[in-house]
Amino acid sequence: MLAVLIPLVLAITACGGNSAKQDGKPAGSGSSTVEETQSGGGREEVTLTAFLFNMDKREALEETFKQFTEAHPNITVDLLVNDQDYYTVLKAKIAAKQVPDIVMGEYGDLYELGQAGHILDLAGEPFVGNYSDTIRAQITTPEGHVYGVPLDVSGMGMYYNKDLLKKAGYDAFPKTQSELAALVDALKKEGIVPFAVSAADGWTLAHMLFTAIAGTTDDVKALAESVKSGGSLVSDRLVKAFDTLDLIYGNADPQASTNNYNASLSLLAQGKAAMLQQGYWAYSSILSVDPDVNIGMAAIPYSDNPEDARLGVNVNVSYAISSESKHQEEAKQLLAWLTSPEGNQIANELMKQIPAIPDVKVSSNPVADDILSYVGSGKVVPWSQVLMNGATRVAAEEIMQKYYFGKIGATEAIDELAANWAK
Repeated sequence: MLAVLIPLVLAITACGGNSAKQDGKPAGSGSSTVEETQSGGGREEVTLTAFLFNMDKREALEETFKQFTEAHPNITVDLLVNDQDYYTVLKAKIAAKQVPDIVMGEYGDLYELGQAGHILDLAGEPFVGNYSDTIRAQITTPEGHVYGVPLDVSGMGMYYNKDLLKKAGYDAFPKTQSELAALVDALKKEGIVPFAVSAADGWTLAHMLFTAIAGTTDDVKALAESVKSGGSLVSDRLVKAFDTLDLIYGNADPQASTNNYNASLSLLAQGKAAMLQQGYWAYSSILSVDPDVNIGMAAIPYSDNPEDARLGVNVNVSYAISSESKHQEEAKQLLAWLTSPEGNQIANELMKQIPAIPDVKVSSNPVADDILSYVGSGKVVPWSQVLMNGATRVAAEEIMQKYYFGKIGATEAIDELAANWAK
């Protein structure tokens, strides 16, 4: 369903700042609706509700929507954020016929909602033409539908504090499991906590499993199709990857079992832990704790072959329009603006993201530069979780919390996820 990310390697480059410069149609080639709706004079005033789950981007999103309203005075956006059980709450809203105008999700979630008729097919909208051929391939279903549009390209890997690693004698991040274990020992000798972990928020543990799956297979899309058809998820490479998870869990800060997401970000930002597995979406929140923290992002090693160390890079979550919305045209104007060169630049600059629209440039930063360096060298893999629906990802949270607390082993955790993925 989701195109394998390898073509994206040639499609994303840094041009002046951090941007996704891609092939296909030039930016704005299909965005005439943006110019046509700049003035709201004489139009009915409309309030759109946007139900999203990126809590750490809330302030940036509010400012983004405020700037949209400045360009479209008749449309305001009321932002609702829930980063706990988002899809459960969303499905409850759907059942109660209280669906917000704008919702968000991974490809798999939006595919499920779209096939059930809960969100609009945007394939015929002019603003979809603002994406490159590569990005359009990733967001288009086998049937030719486009159920959501992303704003950015993102990465998942290991954040690391460069100053703390240097104190332990390391100028570069390890590329093998053995080297990572040696780094852990060196950090502990210096009295430095190696990892920040937030086990209280199960989704962070689930993402560790998702990243391990992507990092230990040569074709994530083919694997997903196999597992959904009842095939096995267990492999020697994936089981070996759990040695990395054990290294992280066994060398985490003392409060790891009760830490939430924000606590783990603070530990990294304050220099109280040297490393943290997270996505690029966390960068702005880390900087809000300490804007001067000296951090980078690296691929997580799951074997002793340095060539296996690849960073997870993918289009990020997408924005969709409810089929029950009474303001569908205004919602389309919002998405048209967000995917225009102007709106996409504003949104990604505020949220410190890597734009998904060609030639859109935002301020450079070290972590985005790291992500783009992996892309430029071809050392990337697509995400596995975007090929799952929300129920499978929620199940993964409980599975990995059980693994973290020693209630199940690696093979059991993998088998349980596979069973849920096949449902």
